[in-house]
Amino acid sequence: MRSLTLLATILALSACKRAPDASSKPGGPDVQKVKVATVTTAEFSDTVEALGTVQALESIDLSANVTETVKALHFEDGDRVKKGQLLAELNDSEEKAMLAAARAQLAEPAREADRLRGLVEGGAVSEVRLQGYETQIDIAEQKIAEIEAQIADRRIEAPFDGVLGFRKVSVGALVAPGDVITTLDVLHPVKFDFTVPETFLGDLEPGLEVVARSGAWPGEVFRGQVTGIDSRVDPVTRSATVRAEVPNEGLKLRPGMLMTTELAKNRSESPSVPERALVALQRQQFVYVVEAADGGTVARRVPVEIGRRLPGFAEVVSGLEAGQRVVTDGLLGLRDGAALEVIGEFEGPAEPYTPGG
Repeated sequence: MRSLTLLATILALSACKRAPDASSKPGGPDVQKVKVATVTTAEFSDTVEALGTVQALESIDLSANVTETVKALHFEDGDRVKKGQLLAELNDSEEKAMLAAARAQLAEPAREADRLRGLVEGGAVSEVRLQGYETQIDIAEQKIAEIEAQIADRRIEAPFDGVLGFRKVSVGALVAPGDVITTLDVLHPVKFDFTVPETFLGDLEPGLEVVARSGAWPGEVFRGQVTGIDSRVDPVTRSATVRAEVPNEGLKLRPGMLMTTELAKNRSESPSVPERALVALQRQQFVYVVEAADGGTVARRVPVEIGRRLPGFAEVVSGLEAGQRVVTDGLLGLRDGAALEVIGEFEGPAEPYTPGG
């Protein structure tokens, strides 16, 4: 009998130790501790990623128009030059001698014509004789113009403002038409050509912003605008070439460079929630909205329609409005209508994992 009484006492004490003490836990045993985030608005857009190539806005290979030796060079590799600046001179000594002779040949008929004009007005000399000298003047002036054009062909000038490439000839070298003396490029801004699938043609138009990146400049973003779309679609790849202009004040971008681009379209301001606040149930997405009720705070499960994504965030098409608060941490076991204790705010999405970083 004593043993039964002792056993009953032990069981009673054990039950007392296991009994929950509602007063020891603030808010009662059913209060769930959570962290929350405020619904904000963010800019969302559809993007098209593509590869493209940088090209100079204007580009030319400077060469001679005649076969002649190089007399002088007036530039260095990489110089920035202005339109009309003299870059190279070819030997023109023969042409200058011919010009001097042509001007001398012009002097005699010009003097005779000046003398005869007064006599023709007085009727002392026939006008036919004056016309003969004027014809000689016209022929001499035409000859001078031809020689001056030949001399101009031996002066290589910059056709527009730009940046020179490497010098490819030396003084004394014999050059012929087509032999490249140097290159000249306009590098600010630059053209950026890339291809997109034909299915996106309906969403493309001049003025759309282009965001491009280059492996040569990690972490740097180059922004430009679409200026044109090719009139033809490649029948093999079913893609179209798009051209954009990108500012290049620092001349970091060079013709021939490979860049990746993101073409933004369908921009809109929409409510945004952290992705970790989303709870998936079959094909439906839910969030738990924090609401006040009976002097406390409770969770209300709200269905939402999700649209586009940003790193760590999702666009809410319907179901939420900016300013509402949603649960981001403490979702495990959370039920609709459960009492909540907010212990902190959402601090931001986790950093992306980069192996070896």
